[in-house]
Amino acid sequence: MNERCLPRRRPAISTRLALVLGVLAASCGSGRGLDVTSEGAPAPRDPKRFEALPDFTFDDSRGGQLSKADLLGEPWIGVPFFLECTGPCPSITRDIRQRLYPVLEGTGVKLVSFSLDPERDTPEALDAYARTLDVDRDRWLFVSAPEEGAMHDFVRTGLWVPVQRDPEANDAGLAITHGTRMPVVDGSGVIAGLYELADPTLATGMSGEEAMPLAEAEALLDARFALIADRAKALAAGGSVIPLVNACLNGTAFVLLIAGFLAIKRGAKKQHELLMKLAFVVSAAFLAFYLYYHFAVLPISGGPTRFNGEGPAKVAYLLMLASHVLLAVVNLPMVLRTFWLAHREDWDRHKRLAKLTLPIWLYVSITGVLVYLVLYQFNPPA
Repeated sequence: MNERCLPRRRPAISTRLALVLGVLAASCGSGRGLDVTSEGAPAPRDPKRFEALPDFTFDDSRGGQLSKADLLGEPWIGVPFFLECTGPCPSITRDIRQRLYPVLEGTGVKLVSFSLDPERDTPEALDAYARTLDVDRDRWLFVSAPEEGAMHDFVRTGLWVPVQRDPEANDAGLAITHGTRMPVVDGSGVIAGLYELADPTLATGMSGEEAMPLAEAEALLDARFALIADRAKALAAGGSVIPLVNACLNGTAFVLLIAGFLAIKRGAKKQHELLMKLAFVVSAAFLAFYLYYHFAVLPISGGPTRFNGEGPAKVAYLLMLASHVLLAVVNLPMVLRTFWLAHREDWDRHKRLAKLTLPIWLYVSITGVLVYLVLYQFNPPA
């Protein structure tokens, strides 16, 4: 077996610690190319946020070829590397094997390692190297290209990872320099997050006094890979069902409010009271799910869904959304006050306030359903 296909020795602790410090530095800044937040997803202001990958077809180490179309349907994670690399590639590959690969088992998420040195990294060499990792070859794929330029162009402009070759370098392990970003790609072939792992420039000139303690370095790596795993698993789960649940709750509240209004018009006070209390409980459940979704789910799932329409359609959507949110904020204290007046049996003021509260409550409920339909059912493709 070719020597470069054998497992590599673990880099010195000082080098590993230096690379780990790069993770911390990357999490505090944007780096080059796409703007990267501390959570690892492109910043919302970046116009390239969810850019679709260009088509590609590369040689698969298992024989045959791998294309973009072959990966559609399930999320995957891109890993630029090359076998001769004497920089961060060996330690990152090992960390992926130990920290990321096991937690993705059963999720359908694939890992795809793109060789940046196709002249040396033939499909046969990649196949031999993959065998040393002892992984499921259908879950972790290794690909090369007929010529280097095509792969480098794809990695730079498709995966948004910097890469270049130094033609004057004598050491094959240092001839190619590349970034350590790992793009997470969704099932439609669109980049859904970029994650920095290390800055190789920090691997030099690091003294023992400046090095991060090993326990802290390991914890930082664990946290970084956990972010990547959470993002990929969220994509594999097909997105959260909470938006649908919220739409159903809003629709239910709307029906209960109409029924409650009709009940009081008939003079059925007890029925009216029950229906309005149920509407309040359903709306409160919506608020709880809404807050959970925005503060717990969205941070690990790439941010809110955007409306892709343009022109009058986008203006109409934004006006509906703005009015929905604004009136929801205004309506809550009005609802509470209306219920309080009913509890106090102050019927005159209760009726006067209810005449203002009910139309707003109905509007907020029905527009909640409409926002869901526009974003998740009738949203034009990006």
